[in-house]
Amino acid sequence: MTEETTGPLDSSPRRGRKLVAGLTAGAALVAGALFWASGGWDSWRHDRALDSACDGDLAAGPLRELVAGAEVTAEIRRGRADSWWQCKVSGVDDEEDGRIDLRVTVSRAGDRALDIGAARTDAPLGHGWTGGFAFDPDRDADDRGDATATLLLDCGGRRTDGVVAQLTARTDRLDLGRPEDRARLTAVLTGTATAYARRTGCAVVEGEPVKRVGVSVTAWDYQPVGTVSGSCAGILDAATAARWGVRTAVETAPGPKPVEGCVLGGLRGAPLYEFTAAYGAGLSWSEEERLEDRTDDRKGDVPDGGYVLWAACPEGTKRAAYAVTVADRTDGPSELALDHPALRAALQRFADRSAKAHGCDAPSTEPVDDLG
Repeated sequence: MTEETTGPLDSSPRRGRKLVAGLTAGAALVAGALFWASGGWDSWRHDRALDSACDGDLAAGPLRELVAGAEVTAEIRRGRADSWWQCKVSGVDDEEDGRIDLRVTVSRAGDRALDIGAARTDAPLGHGWTGGFAFDPDRDADDRGDATATLLLDCGGRRTDGVVAQLTARTDRLDLGRPEDRARLTAVLTGTATAYARRTGCAVVEGEPVKRVGVSVTAWDYQPVGTVSGSCAGILDAATAARWGVRTAVETAPGPKPVEGCVLGGLRGAPLYEFTAAYGAGLSWSEEERLEDRTDDRKGDVPDGGYVLWAACPEGTKRAAYAVTVADRTDGPSELALDHPALRAALQRFADRSAKAHGCDAPSTEPVDDLG
């Protein structure tokens, strides 16, 4: 006689494991369907695509932080004969996420046609990088996501041209008046540029993660000359400043950049003496020729006070030019009033300190051959 029982169809451990496995598989299918329906699959696929974008060089992690979930596309553009390489990131839906247009362009530092548009008013990147960040805090609200940044990379001291990288940003998702947004944007530049450099055979010397980036200065950002601590520090002593009528200065924070500068001015910031240092690609071809022409007449006092010094630099930069310009002002110093010996000494101090920060030789009046 067979005994009948009631309860589960099979209470054996084996059948129970099968049932649990079946339920788990079913739950996974349901979860997968929900993941797909909610757009999770597209998001995951998009996220994975960023990791390999632009030959795998795009700094995907910092970019994700920057766009905060917005969907973007990335594409590569190249110049003729691979003279430059660009990773372009664009927003997929400008109406929903706002405009997103980020471009990192990398070029060979020795390209004579290269014009990086760097300015002495750019804020230095600091943290062991040679680069500048241009953002005007006085811009209209609609333009506060617009900025440019430039980076010079040396290839470990080998005889090479080094690398120049530029980033341009036009996006509605950033307020670059906020230091953290400037740091995130800089991380996209440094991460992408160094990845490209390593992939193409440059033993790049990297800096540290950039935690804070300053803002550009303008002619209105003058301060008492006695309080300078950045790019103007140490150029003039108090007695010379008083004799020259210098009362104010416009300076950036200290730190190596493609173009550095200091403006010494009168009581209300009116410029009197402008000092500029330009390194490698920061020295445009036309400006280089102009300064070389000025250097040809370098013996004795130069009537307009426009003195020039030169320095040989590491391979990524090759050479630098340092110049002082006297403002052409009717209420400023006249040609006859110029203190030529002190002016040359001031330029020498400015150039010496800047050259040391870039690892260049001591500046002198002797032009440096262009090795490119």
